[in-house]
Amino acid sequence: MDSNNQRLISEMVRFARFDQLRRSDFYRSNRARIEQLLDHEKVYLSSSARPRIGSFLRVVEWNIERGSRLEGIIDVLNRHPLLRFADLLLLNELDIGMARSSNRNVARELSHALSAHAVFGVEYLEMTKGVGQELLIEEENTAALHGNAILTRHPFSNPRLIRLPRCENNFASAEKRLGGRIGILLDIEIAGVSMTAATTHLDVVGAPQCRAKQLRAFLEYVESQSCERVIFGGDLNTHTFKRGGRVRTARNVIRIFGSPAEALRRHLLHPETREPALSELKRFGYEVESFNDRRPTSWAVISRLEDASRVPFPMRWWVTRRMDSDGLRLEFKLDWLAGRGLRALRSGEMRDEATGIESISPQTIKGLSHNGSPLSDHDPVVVDIAIGETGSNADQKTNP
Repeated sequence: MDSNNQRLISEMVRFARFDQLRRSDFYRSNRARIEQLLDHEKVYLSSSARPRIGSFLRVVEWNIERGSRLEGIIDVLNRHPLLRFADLLLLNELDIGMARSSNRNVARELSHALSAHAVFGVEYLEMTKGVGQELLIEEENTAALHGNAILTRHPFSNPRLIRLPRCENNFASAEKRLGGRIGILLDIEIAGVSMTAATTHLDVVGAPQCRAKQLRAFLEYVESQSCERVIFGGDLNTHTFKRGGRVRTARNVIRIFGSPAEALRRHLLHPETREPALSELKRFGYEVESFNDRRPTSWAVISRLEDASRVPFPMRWWVTRRMDSDGLRLEFKLDWLAGRGLRALRSGEMRDEATGIESISPQTIKGLSHNGSPLSDHDPVVVDIAIGETGSNADQKTNP
């Protein structure tokens, strides 16, 4: 059983600011427990973990939106003709003990159902049930943890996590949280070849420059670990907007409705010029282009964005006149894969000796659903990687 943290949380929510909490006798008395919750990875081993492909490595990056549709996610990852052969899963947004995901331990259940080892890192101790409709759920949270995970069917070692710089004041927000964004990495061995797997989830609120700062801190940490071959994946939230506050919201609305539709779409699917986090990947020697397609991985409807309430009334009136009753749908490229010292395969380039499965080109898997509902508000991205080869980008690393 996962621990119930509600007694701890009931004391913490009394504080309006984190600095008040940190100076309190309560925090000093419970600091060790809080740090144990936030700063130590959880490892779930599977005795039945066996790679499903031996000749190359299939990797999936996927934000699974809390894991709230877990049965469907498990079914897809075990049965989908492409995803079922992914032996390395880089996953964002997993809950442990949250009412919105039926108080399940999503990482542990995935480990068991997929016959894969799992390493989970906590981003936040959640002090609310979430946002929107999640607040109406009658059941209470238990462990109230949220974070990221890496699952692998290959042997692994040396799991570790790092806390990243902050872009959001989560403790003082409506979705009150203690913690912050993290990066997770571990070392895996495939047919005698060692590589490092890494994932992160950058902040959605804040400026692109802060997301770049977060990713730079993570890549510097990976660099300090002397990792020669690295496969990286994450929800980098490269939506190209500065979010947070009425002024930024108004500017975003003007940009959205004042830009030609095709130009806006192009910028959202090719966010490099507005999102310096992608430049950080290249600066540290990671190949990006050959590891991704350019299809959108997430979407949002303007009429339902959480920032809408911050738009001044005259601007809301102007916006309403410019879109239909269903709102305006925007599509984003938020989720990315990248590699250093590794080579992405193309369709049919390699064939697995045992299964006959052929490699595929990097792609986004669209339209995944269960019982008529989308499995997540993000689509998974997939890449196949050659084993035992040095990537064409291995000598491109510059000195950060």
